[in-house]
Amino acid sequence: MTEQEEVMKLVASHNNPPNKLRSIQEINARYFQLLEHYKQICFMSGDVREQKVATHAAIKALGWVLGKHDKDVIKDINEHSNRPNFPLQL
Repeated sequence: MTEQEEVMKLVASHNNPPNKLRSIQEINARYFQLLEHYKQICFMSGDVREQKVATHAAIKALGWVLGKHDKDVIKDINEHSNRPNFPLQL
């Protein structure tokens, strides 16, 4: 590679960094996309524990980025799982 090509490549990488900040709309869309993916994973059969854990962690991280409390993130995850929600037993 010539020096000019290297400089052009460096300039291009600075104009479009791979780790650029995302907008709130993009983060929110990804959050709900991961919730739907989690729902699909919950209905799969077989050993999907690793996928569930990874998706759960990604959802929690995006929830924190959005400023949601842990309780609200867990509530969203539980609403998108296949576990039955039983009423409180008093």
